[in-house]
Amino acid sequence: MSNGEGKNGEFDGITYLYIRTNPADNGNVPLAPGLEFWISPDITIIQPGGMHGYEAIVDGGNQVEVIVTNAGGIPAVDAYVEVFLADPSTAFSPATATPLGGDFISIDGYNTKTFTLSWVPTVNEAGHRCLLARVCLSMPPDCYSNPAIFDVVGDRHVAQRNINVLKIKEKSMSFGFLVVNPLPGQGEFLVTATELKVGRKGEMIRTALGCDFAQFATAPLPDIRLNLSEPLAWEGGRPTKELRTPLTGRFRKPVDLPSRFRGKVAMAAGEVRPGVITLSRNPEVRPGDIHVVQVTQMHTKTRRTIGGLWLIVQPQ
Repeated sequence: MSNGEGKNGEFDGITYLYIRTNPADNGNVPLAPGLEFWISPDITIIQPGGMHGYEAIVDGGNQVEVIVTNAGGIPAVDAYVEVFLADPSTAFSPATATPLGGDFISIDGYNTKTFTLSWVPTVNEAGHRCLLARVCLSMPPDCYSNPAIFDVVGDRHVAQRNINVLKIKEKSMSFGFLVVNPLPGQGEFLVTATELKVGRKGEMIRTALGCDFAQFATAPLPDIRLNLSEPLAWEGGRPTKELRTPLTGRFRKPVDLPSRFRGKVAMAAGEVRPGVITLSRNPEVRPGDIHVVQVTQMHTKTRRTIGGLWLIVQPQ
């Protein structure tokens, strides 16, 4: 954002900090309905050598880059930016996220500032991971409302990036992730895996991926399968036992929706369940074309989307 006038003058005398959680995010809260809130273009992994990517290199000098916008007219001096790491999950809670660190930055009015955090991942931290970032300014107060939760939809100070790139070399492949109940009480959730029809979303998807030349597959994936395991105990951002082989039969694939897979599951407050999504390759797709598979978790009673993730599937 370059220097200029505020939004109709409404932010001229204040700071207005936010981290985009969708390419169409302009800092308004809550986030507009229908916008995916796990594809922040303002959070990126920079791999050793300077290449922007989706996977952290083990024992390498990675960096996490976070772009913070100040849409207000006065400088935000010493705003604190912090970054969290989590396994690929549909939703997150402080128990399932690990803090990577943070620092203070200052952002002029009507401007953006790029914050970078050095990160040398362990073996357990490397590979596909979700990144969350948040920003807080003490004076004048411009901070997230609740430090105990990650309210990505309702709080402009919090954002996440949960995009995973998968290379299919065989007829099929599987990807593990977590389904989390971040709510303070028990709930029933609808978990859905859908291959997105790109259509008008093409430009938005390219922006989210950071690639203007992404070429989308025209032939859909022939099969999507989704399974969940029994609940896990969770401590300090890691499970207390190894992930077990997923149980089958908990979800049913409707015959009238060949590119969609869905099922309901009841979960206690804070419960974590490992899941596996298995994708079959379409032999008609050209190498390099991409499919976008979206996994979402929705509360069946409130119909509120709790979270989600993207799988960018690319045949090799």
